[in-house]
Amino acid sequence: MRDSKHLILSASSLAILAGGGAAYAQESDDLRQDEVIVTGSFIEGSSENAAAPVDIITDTELELQGNPSLTELIRNLGVSNGTDGETNQFASNGLEGTANVNLRGLGPARTLVLINGKRQTFSPYAIGEQAQLFVDTNMIPAAAIGRVEILKEGAAALYGSDAIAGVVNFITKDDLDGLELSAEYETFEGSDGNINLSAAYGKQFDNGSWVTSLGYNTRAEVPLLEKDWAILSFAENPVGGWSTIGNPGSFVATPNIGPGSAVAGTALAFANADENCNALGGIDGGVLCRFQFTQFDNLVEEEERLQLFSEFNYQFGDTDFHLEFLFANTEVPEWKTSPSYPPQSLFGQLVLPDHPGLQQFIVDNPGWAAATYTDYAPLLAGGAPVPNGLNSATTPLVYFGRTFGFGGFPGTGGAQEGRREHNTIRLATSLEGEFDSGVNWELAASYSQAGARRETNDTYIFGLQKALQGLGGPNCVTNTPGANGCLYYNPFSNAIATNAITGAANPQYNPALANSPELAEWLTETTGTEESTGLLVLDAIFNGQSSIELAGGNVGWATGFQVRNERFESDPNDVSDLAINPCSIPGDQVQSNGVCPTGESPTGPFAFLAGQSAFKDNQTIFGAFVEVGLPISDTLSADIAARYERYPGSVGHTFDPKLAVKWQATPELSLRGAAQTSFRGPTLNQLDGQVTTLQFVGATGAFKAVDQFGNPDLDPESATSFDIGAIWERDNFRVSLDYYNFDFSDPIIVEEQTSIVNAALAAIGAGNLTDPILGRITFDGGNVSAGGISRIRTNVVNGPDIKTSGVDFRAEYGMDVPGLMGNDGQLDLGFDATYVLEYDVADFQIEGTTIAGGDRVGQFNRSNFSRSLPEYKANLTANYATGPHNVRAILRHIASYDDERGDLTGNGTSEIEAHTTMDLFYNLSLETGTRIGLSVVNVTDEDPPFAQFDLNYDPYTHNPFGRTFKISVTQEVNSLFGK
Repeated sequence: MRDSKHLILSASSLAILAGGGAAYAQESDDLRQDEVIVTGSFIEGSSENAAAPVDIITDTELELQGNPSLTELIRNLGVSNGTDGETNQFASNGLEGTANVNLRGLGPARTLVLINGKRQTFSPYAIGEQAQLFVDTNMIPAAAIGRVEILKEGAAALYGSDAIAGVVNFITKDDLDGLELSAEYETFEGSDGNINLSAAYGKQFDNGSWVTSLGYNTRAEVPLLEKDWAILSFAENPVGGWSTIGNPGSFVATPNIGPGSAVAGTALAFANADENCNALGGIDGGVLCRFQFTQFDNLVEEEERLQLFSEFNYQFGDTDFHLEFLFANTEVPEWKTSPSYPPQSLFGQLVLPDHPGLQQFIVDNPGWAAATYTDYAPLLAGGAPVPNGLNSATTPLVYFGRTFGFGGFPGTGGAQEGRREHNTIRLATSLEGEFDSGVNWELAASYSQAGARRETNDTYIFGLQKALQGLGGPNCVTNTPGANGCLYYNPFSNAIATNAITGAANPQYNPALANSPELAEWLTETTGTEESTGLLVLDAIFNGQSSIELAGGNVGWATGFQVRNERFESDPNDVSDLAINPCSIPGDQVQSNGVCPTGESPTGPFAFLAGQSAFKDNQTIFGAFVEVGLPISDTLSADIAARYERYPGSVGHTFDPKLAVKWQATPELSLRGAAQTSFRGPTLNQLDGQVTTLQFVGATGAFKAVDQFGNPDLDPESATSFDIGAIWERDNFRVSLDYYNFDFSDPIIVEEQTSIVNAALAAIGAGNLTDPILGRITFDGGNVSAGGISRIRTNVVNGPDIKTSGVDFRAEYGMDVPGLMGNDGQLDLGFDATYVLEYDVADFQIEGTTIAGGDRVGQFNRSNFSRSLPEYKANLTANYATGPHNVRAILRHIASYDDERGDLTGNGTSEIEAHTTMDLFYNLSLETGTRIGLSVVNVTDEDPPFAQFDLNYDPYTHNPFGRTFKISVTQEVNSLFGK
């Protein structure tokens, strides 16, 4: 009764590999269940009336392909594009330790993720560039998964909001009887190895069952330096983690530099790089010293994860009771990042002539000093030359750089360390039964909450300004620079002993001028937030067979009601809270004119990371649905459904119908099709609040703060979609072909900062300084140019319409072949591919400026809100089983695609090349209940294709680890010792 709300289908026709095509393996009966529950309907039925395109991946299938992590599983799916899951602080910043599903590339928030058919709360940190909340699939313990069901069409009529692109339903095991222990070790070049340990215990008794699974996982840190393709020279990839703002940095001599000064906009043109830029690892361009921050970053962060899932099922007479509990915690204890971040404002770091580091640097580099103090000759606003007198005795320098760079962070000599932590708790229960009339009923309640903490270090603006004047440090008690506990911050290279990465020594290093760990700690503080979400869902579902009889049987029906309450809360720590510290000087408050006493915008006390505002809200959503199954004849069936949901406030309500039809045209050929509308209501973080993300702004050559503002006037997203498919089966040969088409309206997006910046620079170039688009950008020091951009405002809006379509193809064939040692053998072959025909985005406007859309298939999509979209992904599978042995090979191919930004490297191409890898798996099952698995993923050790990105590859699409080895051992303890 617990499963009566789902459509029953035969696993022999729909079970597939994760990314492979064969539905067969060692002893095919072991891989197939007589019946499985399939996501897609609330009416009981049989395989003959299944119209939904559903893929099923069983736990046995997962074991036979090496028990991939859920991140690997989802990345290999042809229907999934642009997923998060690997370390990627340069786009999916702050999401380390989490993973998601992105069906059809429409966005992770538009795939509904269920656990045993019930909703799970979102992870509280949104995808920064899209403001999309998603369910973290990393919190689901792999040992508890019985199968994964993937519904590849819109499903809002049955499941409600978020099911625009489809549904992924994780079904847990409830049939385990006894104790099962498992251990896995995985390693690849550069890694100290990953360990997965799990234990599952199940007890089956007369009227029920109890099954509990526990998982413990660790991932070892892997620096980017461990991969030769991940750290490239500036000539090979100028956007490969290179910043124009480094340490060593650059300096410019000027008597009147500062915000609003006449020369602020021209200062960079007359800067001179630190004389030891090249010696310490930078690229001296004469004007700027380029710094490669990715040398301090990781390909894989250290992770530690604990997961617990327990479910209890019991039958009281005619009533079934179900209770489940989930707890999961993920820690990233030492998240690595650059030794420091560059300041957003480049005109506030003033070095006075009496600075001891400057005085020594002039002595050691007289040629540099002569050039620095004589080359600066810009014109003032009136055209008069700058007055004479630029000399080292009286003229200050402005420092363009970050506090710490190639020398590492003082005291650690390397990267700065932050922290990420995620946890979730879920409690769900249900009662199911049957009335005397034959009507089935279910009452269900579930509550889930997720919490996360994110900590990152940054430099105090005011502290840096004071330390440059010799008034820094925790023990500074006078106004005498460099005395009585007051310390100088030294921005010159003579403060750096060696390159922290290569160990190259600096011959001009002066230990008396070095920046102490004490000063570094005083200059730096931890910014952070704690965020949480909560979801309470109440369901009442009824279904049964009506007295109306058609040629194919009685008409089935289902109806249900749902109430769900969503909660979202964000709480920054005190130093990051704009209500407490809105200004650069801690404790200063915003004046009546909306700015701080020092005249700057209220963005917090840090040089790079903006402050945050506390936010707390909730919303309650009501929904109801009805579904009717029509067995029109023995060969033709239809399913009609509709759902109504009401959101609070101005979001309003929506009504979404669906029609699905299946026709068994011949005993071998069946045709299916569906048409539906789907929707997704805005989440709380999209309706209100302000967050700030850090994004690479190409025009500036650096990361900048991008402020995102919620919008209470958002409309729900909606989509009209249809799919048409055909399945042909004869004996052990099966072919399926499905065409899908989505017409997506009013998608909720964050306006593209790239488009805003490009439009603003075009307006500046045309002399139109009153264009409203310029109001979206804060320019530093009156410098209305690319070099003066310090932060960008973006809004959460209903964006341009999207049309996407494509084809899913699968072919599977199984045959008997000679076996080994007197056993029968079976060879199974499979092929699957997903081809995206179009992903067309309409033009739209920001502040009256038209932003061009276009077809985004076959593009990297780094310049817009979409994700990577290769034209096709394909997998070829061969599986051989004989006796206790099973061998599987999977050939995976991802098509090439293009970086729509063009050739940024100057090497003549913007193509991200095709990627083909081979995976091999061997499994041995012994009569003692022991199962041994050996895996080699990416046998030929193919590097990921080069992409014009900080990480030099596309982390949304490709596996970056190279040849990976895994060994796993599973023991059924009861089988070993007897019951």
